[in-house]
Amino acid sequence: MQKPEIPKEIAPDLVDRLRSRFGDFPVIQGWGLEIMAMTPGQATVSVQATPRTTNPNGITNGGILASLADMASALALSTAFDGVMPFATSDLSIRYLEPAQGPVEAEATVIRISNRSAIISCELRAQGEIVALCTSHFAIKLKPQA
Repeated sequence: MQKPEIPKEIAPDLVDRLRSRFGDFPVIQGWGLEIMAMTPGQATVSVQATPRTTNPNGITNGGILASLADMASALALSTAFDGVMPFATSDLSIRYLEPAQGPVEAEATVIRISNRSAIISCELRAQGEIVALCTSHFAIKLKPQA
């Protein structure tokens, strides 16, 4: 098996393909989720402050932030596989630094990738401030080449 690598460029239609794939994903309906940008090994995803994502005080729920970080991280890693996702989150650690009010952006970067795993770092920002930091580990399951 050849070790996966982050490409020098991503396919011009990759972002559109992934937006289409996740557009109707039931669990995120009403979140105002948007894939904002993707470059090799990186992805930026945002979520809006809506009644489905915030508590009564307008603070974005911590579980929503963790899900946003997980999705941004998976998208960043998917650039190594042209949008295919032969992996699953095996560990996610998030540290909440500040309450998140308003739209939240998650920017994820692949730190390390091998045949069996990847480590991704993600910063979450609201109103220009870092509100949470996340590190995740993904288990990669590659199919043997014929």
